Amino acid sequence: MGDNDPLLMVVRYAPIVFVVAGIALVLWLQRQRLPHEWQPDVLDALSETEALPSAAIRDRPPLAHQELDLRTLETVLDHLCKNGQAVRWYEDVASPGAATPVRQPVYRRRSPRA
Repeated sequence: MGDNDPLLMVVRYAPIVFVVAGIALVLWLQRQRLPHEWQPDVLDALSETEALPSAAIRDRPPLAHQELDLRTLETVLDHLCKNGQAVRWYEDVASPGAATPVRQPVYRRRSPRA
């Protein structure tokens, strides 16, 4: 009578499912990069002469073919600005749907001091 209970059938395999899900999570997390690991690539993508918005920086090599979301990129850019390796300021950008221009942050790499 207890062999036909669907709840007991599911509970019997629950520990195996948890182990497989845990291993899959660990493998997925090993592939993810932390923000401090992105810093060298973001510095390489920044220009020393041209101020670029974060979306344009993400499209430049070496970031162009990597999976980097915009929020993580902005976190890395903020950290680089705090460390003095990048400069941020705001430019007015005309938006097609807005009557007034929108302020957009742009970033440039600081040139090394001679």
